[in-house]
Amino acid sequence: MTRVVAALALSSALLAMGCGSALRRFPRHEVVWNDHDQRMFGPPPASWYSPYFWDGVDNSSFRPLSEALRLELDAEAINVNAWDEVPDSSWYTRRLAQEALAPEVVAAGACGDEDRSIPGVDDDVRPPFVITRGKPDGSNPGFFVRDGRGRLYLMKPDHGDQRERASAADAIGAAVFWAAGYFTPCNRVIYVARDDLDLAEDAISRTTDGREEPLTDARVDEILADAVTDDRGRIRASLSRFIDGEPISPWRYEGTWDEDPNDVVPHQHRRDVRAMFVLSAWLSHIDSRQENTMAAFIGEDDVGYVRHYMIDFSDTLGIAVDNELLTRRFGHAGYVDFQALGEDFFTLGLADRPWEHAQLGPAGATLGYFDLERFEPEHWRPGYPNPAYERMTERDAAWMARILARFGDAQIEALVARGRFAEPIVSSELTRILVGRRDRILERWLTRLSPLTSPRTVRARRAICLEDRAVTTGFRDRETRRYEARAWALDPTRELPVVISIEADGPCLAISPELESGYVVIDVVASTEGRERTRPLRVHVHVWSGRVSIAGLERLEGEGTP
Repeated sequence: MTRVVAALALSSALLAMGCGSALRRFPRHEVVWNDHDQRMFGPPPASWYSPYFWDGVDNSSFRPLSEALRLELDAEAINVNAWDEVPDSSWYTRRLAQEALAPEVVAAGACGDEDRSIPGVDDDVRPPFVITRGKPDGSNPGFFVRDGRGRLYLMKPDHGDQRERASAADAIGAAVFWAAGYFTPCNRVIYVARDDLDLAEDAISRTTDGREEPLTDARVDEILADAVTDDRGRIRASLSRFIDGEPISPWRYEGTWDEDPNDVVPHQHRRDVRAMFVLSAWLSHIDSRQENTMAAFIGEDDVGYVRHYMIDFSDTLGIAVDNELLTRRFGHAGYVDFQALGEDFFTLGLADRPWEHAQLGPAGATLGYFDLERFEPEHWRPGYPNPAYERMTERDAAWMARILARFGDAQIEALVARGRFAEPIVSSELTRILVGRRDRILERWLTRLSPLTSPRTVRARRAICLEDRAVTTGFRDRETRRYEARAWALDPTRELPVVISIEADGPCLAISPELESGYVVIDVVASTEGRERTRPLRVHVHVWSGRVSIAGLERLEGEGTP
């Protein structure tokens, strides 16, 4: 039955594309803030193997071809509530979307879940570490280890010319995605002495395709031979705590999983999945594909539900590979980019390309070509085409921009400090780049559709008050911010007077007392002198017996009478 409901919701969304001129009305219902997709079931779904190269080949070639034959229409995301927000679910939790978080909470990420006394959040990691299994695959080989308290981690030593980038990227990327609302591991940067690494007698090395062999001290020493060390000889590494629940396998960026009865919304039509594009562009998470996801079964005695994690962010913040030309293209073109190849063919290779202007910055090789100067948010590209990212709409991106705006300068500085860079120039340069890229994203997606959000009623004044996320986050100056509003009562449609007052966080809209009961829509526009005039936010209001309640919010593409 739930799958039928989801199909009907998708059909309704597609039909709405064809009748956009009709006025949308919201019933007087409670706003949905929980998806309720954590209903218990059992037994857990069976795991499946995701071939490392097949995902890239499929999304680069076969999937685009099949979609071209289907002629699928663009559609808005399905899992959005009446206030144009995403409810909590097994995919996403409102963290920064719901409230501003202190810099230290943002930087701690999932590591602060168990202990909210954030300053000591790293104190619970106790050596020695017992190596139970080797991880030979990927750009950063490492080990599965158990610490002195018996907890399991994945440890990946830093290697190569980029020295500290991979471990810092893993910690910072996980913290960013966690604060934005996603489920991630607790990732951190540690320094560990070789004597604190013991090898379990039955330790093995297992590749992702299932091949196994005994793990020896000689192989451990081989992996650590060129590891980055500090001036005390300690090995620098990323330490990722095992996620909650029982890992099953990766989750896909499209479709649903038949073995999960709670999974009813096609992943490519989830706003929380589509809008990860914005975070990926900010950090240049080029490897945002299914191999860096994990579905886990949360429960016990074979009864529980599936939770969806994002894992492994070590490709962010300027990863470099042996192929210099490919490295320069990261974030601007895919590994195999047919669009770029076609453009080069028809322009005889004369088109000016951003990768032709790639230069190392003051941080040198550590941050590679991760920069601000060449960054254009909507033109950023992952390594492989992503079916959810490709379907992201303006409303999806604007939703994430409202969250991203709460990553203030102080939060970004705390995140960079989490990377534990030895050289101050790397920290200062990374901070500059992240602040600059954030601002470019906000200029693109916070200034077109309305940034007004978080409505509340003030009963004594019959008013609706809104937060202007551009103002409360300091992106726009309160002194130069202006608001205009028009209100209409419906049945029949007639314009009503509306009085605007300005609070510390945004406008309040008082509805005329002449209307005792009825359905009202209010269009409010925010603007900044000499800059943008945003499109309207339409607030749908039920008035009865002189009281008001907020029924829904719409971010309109243009202005006009309802």
